[in-house]
Amino acid sequence: MRILFLCLIFVSPLVTAGTPMPQQVIEDYFESFNREDRAALNESSGTPFVFIIGGKPTAYPKYGNAVDFDGMRASGWSYSRIHKNELVYQDDISAMVDIKFSRYDASGAPISTTDVVYLLIKRDGVWKVKGGFVDGDLTLGKD
Repeated sequence: MRILFLCLIFVSPLVTAGTPMPQQVIEDYFESFNREDRAALNESSGTPFVFIIGGKPTAYPKYGNAVDFDGMRASGWSYSRIHKNELVYQDDISAMVDIKFSRYDASGAPISTTDVVYLLIKRDGVWKVKGGFVDGDLTLGKD
């Protein structure tokens, strides 16, 4: 019995070590956004991706279809930084992560701060960002 217990203690972290947890998935998602890496954003998002911004729901085939980086730069955006990243809920197949982030211009001055709750779904052992809920306004560069 002791051997089984010791095996579980040492093997369990190895089994989950290769699968990023929901909060890390969101960190990676923001890094991809800052790199303007549409392919990585699409890879990290579920199909369809749903944004509810200011009460208005919009579905996109993938997250990369939701954002216009030319429009983002025209709005003054240069990069984004997460200030708060809290796991709200997690079970075997779904998770919700509460984020507070700011967008900054090229000089490092903040241009907006936003709260978003992201919904993640686990598919084939991988967490995918499935949707985002924004109470207020947030440009994706298309408006």
